[in-house]
Amino acid sequence: MLPPHCSRFINKYHHFRFRDDDVLVMTFPRSGTTWTQELVWCMTHDMDLDTAASTPLPLRSPFIEFDALTHPGHGVEKILSQQFAERHPGQDPKQVGVFLDSAECAKSPRTLKTHLPFSLLPPCLLDTCKVVYVARNPRDTCVSYYYHQRLMKSAEYVGNFAEFVDLWCRNLVLQAPYWGHVSEAWERRDHPNFLWLYYEDMKENLPRELRRLDNFLGTGLTEDQLGQLTQHGSFSRMKNSTATNFSINPTMAKAMMTNDKSSFVRKGTTGDWVSHFTPELEAKFKVWETSGGEVAKQVAFRYNLNSTPSPVH
Repeated sequence: MLPPHCSRFINKYHHFRFRDDDVLVMTFPRSGTTWTQELVWCMTHDMDLDTAASTPLPLRSPFIEFDALTHPGHGVEKILSQQFAERHPGQDPKQVGVFLDSAECAKSPRTLKTHLPFSLLPPCLLDTCKVVYVARNPRDTCVSYYYHQRLMKSAEYVGNFAEFVDLWCRNLVLQAPYWGHVSEAWERRDHPNFLWLYYEDMKENLPRELRRLDNFLGTGLTEDQLGQLTQHGSFSRMKNSTATNFSINPTMAKAMMTNDKSSFVRKGTTGDWVSHFTPELEAKFKVWETSGGEVAKQVAFRYNLNSTPSPVH
């Protein structure tokens, strides 16, 4: 599910020109996207942690389809609009897309972000570049997405959590259906240019997952560098950095966010769903979970870090 005004960009996304040294971070929203973008960008840019700390992530790692989602006046949009005007004098940025243009014009190696499913991207994507897909258990994803939609001006969601769960279960939230998104990625999991990560595994043992990323990307980081990146990618660092937590970046917070007290980088935990789902909501969600069919049975989600992987039955 995408906004109606997204239609003018769909064909552009489907024909986006990826490069062979690109890394595309793909997720359903609120599944660890920002975290993974930051890690991948640092790994593919010679561990330049100074630039990572001083430059907002959207300027380093473009969000391909954000033109279709963003609220006018977004802090980063103003910067990109100026760059667009210099590159394309006389052209209408609303028709071309400043975020799309930023992604197209970014210097290699690019770390790109998308919440689009494979079906809306070029069919040759995996034969062209590497894709890192991060999956998070749907209950925690739903909770995190609820707070995100309350926070972002572009969403303007004012309902309560029970109402949000109802929308989720009817596939009426942005980027839904969740299972469709996950299943398109899952069926490509054996492609050599594809890496499947679980958010919960990253939370449990980040150094181990960074080694997997390092092997996949071929970045050849030393043990010291992996240690530095583990610290750089810690939740406290991410939450307190104006480059990654846009709710503490005054310019972006004013343009992007409501007066809701939530944070763009919120809790970063696994199992928070327990404190939000009533027995009635959990029962409703379990019915929805079975709609995932075979992929819901095969994908081994964990609903807290002390549990063993638990496919839906």
